[in-house]
Amino acid sequence: MVSAISSSVQAVQYSSSASSDSAAQEADLEKQIQALEDQAKAAQDEADATRLQQQAAALEAKLNALKAADNAKQVEQNQSTSPAAAARQAEFDNEPTTQSHLFSM
Repeated sequence: MVSAISSSVQAVQYSSSASSDSAAQEADLEKQIQALEDQAKAAQDEADATRLQQQAAALEAKLNALKAADNAKQVEQNQSTSPAAAARQAEFDNEPTTQSHLFSM
């Protein structure tokens, strides 16, 4: 009978030990799962960040193209200004013009 009690106590100890090992394993697995979920979220955040950076770069390229077109249009307008209009503007700005030099000679 002592042997049966001893064996029963050992079985309870083993069962208790096994359940604490199981609890430790469960806790470890839960930590691993949480770590993987965090990594997955970080990877998604990185993917979102990359996508947003690409969109921003595309918009910046579009903006630069618009600015370049505006600058080209401005240069074209400045070059197409008639000499008479340029002379009037220069006189208005009190700058000597080619025509005024001709008259002063």
